[in-house]
Amino acid sequence: MRNAAFLAVVACAMSAGHATAQQVHVLPYVQPGDGPSLTGADTKVICWLTDQTPGEFTVEYSGPGAVKGTVKPVRVTLDFPQYKPKPLPIAPPPSEVLGPPKQKEPDEAEPKEPKVPLPPETEQKFFLYTATLTDLPFNATIAYRVKLGHTTIREASVRTRATADKAVRCVLVGDLAQGREAQNAIAYRIDLEKPEFLVALGDIVYPAGRVNQYTAFFWNTYNNVPAPSLKAGAPLMATVPFYALLGNHDIAARPGVVPDALAAYYFFHVPKNGPGDGPWATPLGLKEGAAEKTFRANTQGNYPALDAYSFDYGPAHFTIINDNARIAITDPAFTKWLRGDLTGTKARWKFVCYHVPGFHASRQHYTEQQARQLHPLFEECGVDATFAGHVHNYQRSVPLKFAPDGKAPVRGKVNGGFTLDTAFDGLTHTVPSGVIHFVAGGGGASLYGPAPEKVAANLKKLHGDNLAPYTAKATADKHTFVVLDLAPDRFDLRALAADGTEVDKITVTKKK
Repeated sequence: MRNAAFLAVVACAMSAGHATAQQVHVLPYVQPGDGPSLTGADTKVICWLTDQTPGEFTVEYSGPGAVKGTVKPVRVTLDFPQYKPKPLPIAPPPSEVLGPPKQKEPDEAEPKEPKVPLPPETEQKFFLYTATLTDLPFNATIAYRVKLGHTTIREASVRTRATADKAVRCVLVGDLAQGREAQNAIAYRIDLEKPEFLVALGDIVYPAGRVNQYTAFFWNTYNNVPAPSLKAGAPLMATVPFYALLGNHDIAARPGVVPDALAAYYFFHVPKNGPGDGPWATPLGLKEGAAEKTFRANTQGNYPALDAYSFDYGPAHFTIINDNARIAITDPAFTKWLRGDLTGTKARWKFVCYHVPGFHASRQHYTEQQARQLHPLFEECGVDATFAGHVHNYQRSVPLKFAPDGKAPVRGKVNGGFTLDTAFDGLTHTVPSGVIHFVAGGGGASLYGPAPEKVAANLKKLHGDNLAPYTAKATADKHTFVVLDLAPDRFDLRALAADGTEVDKITVTKKK
């Protein structure tokens, strides 16, 4: 209600100077845009969502020196007919893809989450506006103002990407918007850290990544917020670009059945340097024809860009991939792109981000280990760390090397040999030997317990040598997010909780 009232005030202010009222449903927010490398200049995209009353919008922006301009946005019409209630087509669990288990294993079950009322099923009609700011200098603050006629809708600023010699701060967090109070506290705590950008590690909106679920659960925490607070969240997206990746809930519905499915492709604008269409991209479930053409046109190239892309920011290279069930991450064409992407950067740090972790020690989702198959490639290409969500807690592994045994996954499990760097502690021994794996899935959805140390014996009994003692730190009883402070020769990582406490802190030093 607080945000509905806030936007009603905006609509009234606009109608005062115009013959018809314009309802802004989603206030202007910043997106990264198609800026993968640190060559040439940077770009940013300003987006917002209104009703279908036409309006003359402009975006004014300015930066250092002569950087100044006015951009007219591109307008896309989004019409979603009412979804007729029926069983929602949810992407099948890994057991259906990899073969049913011979017997039900208790560690496979995802705990039932307390019910959150879903939004009503209604027809949805919007104008989606996007304004692309180009030729922006790196290492700069860009002020922007979105106007309807003479009325300012939002005024804020955003940092352009830092060059490789600069220190930067970012946040990584997954499993965000489920309509629970914890997500607002997390958003507020993130705002206090003042990150330059955020990587959303999948499951951005529950339960099925639909447009109406963004309206009900997402925008009112991260964007349409009058003032930051623990109970309200924070207008992070006005100033902080979100780099999105896809979780299983984000791609749970198919547009051929659910009209407003796959909303992430409408709302997030990322670099378009991925491998393009292929079995590594989310299946649309649409027959080739008008419906598919409309979806692709309305998502403005974000399908299939969101499924795989990368970007350089400061001294780091981030590679984003979709490793959900039914996604062919071991397809030779995809691994060729992935290897080329990771070896083609000159960045000091290399991070790979995806939703489903390959190495964790919780009961939930334990056997969904498809990411393990890429580990030899990560080691070969010098990846320093991976970040994932999916498991709703925080975990950090010791630096490790992993050699898959080459056999087909058994009920989802990828077996192989481990080499663990147990000397690394992030305090006195800060140069790792191996890849460090982080789970940062505590962004707001209901938590997954018990803590790994409480289920270790049972998991070992069930899975044998598939589980190694690779867990260095875990917190399962608090919602959390990760803050990453990056410099050319070191990074400092903190895991912070919704109550403001620090649950983990390490330093990693780049070997000279």
